[in-house]
Formats: sequence, structure tokens, C-alpha cells
Amino acid sequence: MSFLVSVIIPVYNGEKYLQETLESVKNQAYSNIEVLFIDDSSTDSSLSILNAFAANDNRFKVFKKERGGMVPKTMNFIKPHINGDCFYYSSQDDIFSEDLIKSMVEKQIQTQADTVLPDMEFYHENNPENKTIVGLNGNRNIELTGKEALIASLDWAIHGFALFKTSLLEGVYFPEDAFDSDEYITRKLFLKSNKVVFSEGCFFYRQDNKNAITKTFSAKNIYTLNTAKKMYDLLDENDVPKEYVFQAQQTLLGNHFGFSAIHSFFNFKSNIEKEKTRDFLIDFKKNVFTNAFVFQNLNYVITRLKLKYMIFSMVYSITFLFDLVKPVYSMYIKIKWERKLNVSHQND
Repeated sequence: MSFLVSVIIPVYNGEKYLQETLESVKNQAYSNIEVLFIDDSSTDSSLSILNAFAANDNRFKVFKKERGGMVPKTMNFIKPHINGDCFYYSSQDDIFSEDLIKSMVEKQIQTQADTVLPDMEFYHENNPENKTIVGLNGNRNIELTGKEALIASLDWAIHGFALFKTSLLEGVYFPEDAFDSDEYITRKLFLKSNKVVFSEGCFFYRQDNKNAITKTFSAKNIYTLNTAKKMYDLLDENDVPKEYVFQAQQTLLGNHFGFSAIHSFFNFKSNIEKEKTRDFLIDFKKNVFTNAFVFQNLNYVITRLKLKYMIFSMVYSITFLFDLVKPVYSMYIKIKWERKLNVSHQND
């Protein structure tokens, strides 16, 4: 029982699901845990709920920070306070099976792996047909190298809700230039791992919380280009097969073009926010999408007849084409956007 696990849960206005999440953590079969709550200056009853749990269980510790709004800032804030041999991250609305931590710890001790992945369910309440990810293609007995895990995670053949050795965090800083940089750090931790293994126990990744940061679009989404660029660099610099590097490159170009199209009609909170994101998109295009970047994998593109990328390369290397095509694509995206909103309102 000397093996301590730190459970990290950022919280902001999460009162709707918070009680259920905390009960599932409190009732873990493995008891040698510390639970680190980071309240991001909630304005609902979240902090009261956290304090009530902490008052009745000394494994629960509450930290309060100024409103920051992003997981990366929270992780940088809490890193010095992590005492566990391993750590596990959860959102404020996810749920742990009773054997989750016990199963992961047992597998870690058995294999001495830096990283252990349990089963994961894309959780919709009262839905018996929720999709699950079990091991790699259903195999929990397989062991992956760090690079193999990185590659498998790119298309979610494996998920990222892992029990990580805390020592993997040495020298790691969570970039605070995008709300999703934990996606990049997770892949980086996979790459640093001596091996990645799989256990029983299930993490229920809630999908039906419409207010979750991952379920809403705002200016924050545009800055995810920073994470996409880091992901591309991570793959490009670590001898990952060319097909994955190319896919990351095409995704980066596609996301930038999509955000540029959305920017022209999206209702930003203020003109300052609109101008700031516009300048970001312009600077990103200028500084990242140089001809050297766009044509870096040209031989791969030509030999495999990647027509979509060929179009992107022309649009991004010829300024007047970009300016000509973007308004047309913006109109197309706006129509799709409005249809999606209408369907959503009808369902509500």
C-alpha cells in the first residue's frame, strides 16, 4: 500500500455532475490515493461540494486558483503538489469504475510499465450502446513501445486517459497557448514511456455534458492550431512513418483554412477578440506555412496522388488563390453551421 496515486481533477462550475464524479473516486477499491482538486474560481456550488468532501476525507485536497480556464495552466499550477508515484487525470464530470485505480496499479507493479491504460467508455447516461476502447483492438495483453503508443493514439485506437509515472513529468511544461495542449503532452508522455500496457477497470468519459469545454466553439478553438503544430513537430522530429507526419501536416493546413473561413462570420464576444484572432490566423499562415513547410513532403504527395493536399499546397503558396477561395468556402461552412444549429435546437 506504499504505492501512492495522485488523482488530478480541475473544476470550474461543475456542480451538475461533480458529486457523482467524486463519489466514484472516493469509493475506489484502491485506497492509497491523494485527490487534488483545483477550483478555477467557480461561481456555483462547486467549491462547497469540494470542501465538504475534503472535510470528511483527508485524501482530498482543495486548491483554488484565479480563473484561468484551461487544463494546461491547471497542470502547471498543480505539478509541484503531486506526491504520488503515478498520477491520473480526470475531468469534473467523468466517472471511475470501482476497480479502476486498483487494476491499473496492479498492472503497473506487475509489468513495471511507465504507462497503464484502462478500458474507456464514451459515456452517455442511460445508453446501453456506448462505444468502448479496450486495450489495443480488444487486446489487453499486448505491450507497446512509447512510439507505438504514440502512433496508435493518433486515430484513437488507444485513448489517453492513462496512469502515468510521475517521473515522466520531469522537464515537461504544459504549453499555455491553447486549451487542448494536454493532447500534445499526452502523446509526448507516451513517447517518453519505457512501455505502455493495458489493464481492466473502466474510465467513463462523459460525452453528454453540453457545457464541457470540448463541446463548445469559441475563439479558444482557433488557438488549437498551436497544438496541431506541436503535434506535427513531435511526429516529424521522432522518426515516425511519413504517412503520419503527412496526415498531421494536412490536418494543420485544413484546420487553418477552416478557421479562416469560420472567422468571417462567427459572432465573437467583442471586436477586440475578433481582431486578435484574425491577427493570429494571419501571423500563423505567414510564419508556419512557408513554401518549405508546404512542399516538405512533396515526393510523398506526388507518388501517392494526394489530390486534396495538392489543392491545399496551391492555395497556400499562391496568395491570390487563398483570397479567392476562402470567401467561397466560408459561405459553404456557414450554411453547414446554420443547419447544424437548427438541428441542435430542434433536438433541444
